[in-house]
Amino acid sequence: MIPPLAPTFEAALRDVRAQQPRFRGAAAARLGEPPADRREEAVEGLLVLAKDADGAVRQAAYESLGIVEAIESLSVLLAAFDDPHPGARQAAVLATGRVAPDEGANAIAPLLTDARPEMRFSAVWTLSSLGAEHASRIARCLRDDDEEVRLLAAQCLGDLEATGNADAVARLLDDPSDAVRFGAAVALASLGDARGAPILRASLARPDRAFRAAIGLGDLRDRDSADALLRLAKHRWRSPILRAAAARALVRLDDPEGVRIIRKIVRSRRIEARQYAVQLVGELELTTLVPDLARAFRRSRKAERAAYETAFEQLAPRSAEAKTLLASLRQANHPV
Repeated sequence: MIPPLAPTFEAALRDVRAQQPRFRGAAAARLGEPPADRREEAVEGLLVLAKDADGAVRQAAYESLGIVEAIESLSVLLAAFDDPHPGARQAAVLATGRVAPDEGANAIAPLLTDARPEMRFSAVWTLSSLGAEHASRIARCLRDDDEEVRLLAAQCLGDLEATGNADAVARLLDDPSDAVRFGAAVALASLGDARGAPILRASLARPDRAFRAAIGLGDLRDRDSADALLRLAKHRWRSPILRAAAARALVRLDDPEGVRIIRKIVRSRRIEARQYAVQLVGELELTTLVPDLARAFRRSRKAERAAYETAFEQLAPRSAEAKTLLASLRQANHPV
């Protein structure tokens, strides 16, 4: 079935009571982006849809209530933790974190021991989005019975840079699940902890894990992986994004081959690879590649300009040419 076209805001208000669920669902999504002066109308319509008979419609309504940060919907969202539709109740948890970060966090925390694994998963995810102050709560789920919950908890602690929980994450290096062991190694690398480095080195040979392994080993400046990273960065049949990640690690290991490979990828015809290489030039402050960046920028598409602007901004303190390019780009984007 072809999904309905996104309705106008006026049509979405009318479709709150449309006969077909697919139109009510489209209305719920559209009401999550109301004009600035019509938020109250949008919330009113979404509260109607939050009681819809169709679970997918309720899910869309909860998601949009979160997007518009409708604090007036908090009681509805809290009640929806027991919605019979799994996607709807998960959406309600995420929305609660957005509409009421403080009160919502206290309401969500008990879900970390809920009997339903998808609710524990949603609770971990939502608490992580609310900041590192919830790391200790999230760390309790490193011992969860569900491997997806354990994996997410480790990933979130890594993203939150919760170094105080490194020992707890390291225990997962002996987890029965291979996926959890790898996730723990990646998380530890984010925390600057090398205990998972052997797992990351072994993962360079796996296409589905090599990117994250290369990033982690680069962050750790793991010299024992230098030869494997070099082979990966120079492998002609691997994806340029993966090769760029390996080159990033080489740069962190002070291997000049990393810079040469990133230079080649900046010139790539593949837009996604080129954008990632541009990002790396800025992140790694590779001022020697500013002329290459300038040439690529002159041939770039309008959709790519944000990546170049970010890179030039990172390079400007160390490169007069980057500073000039940044000023020129901003003037073009915002002419007086």
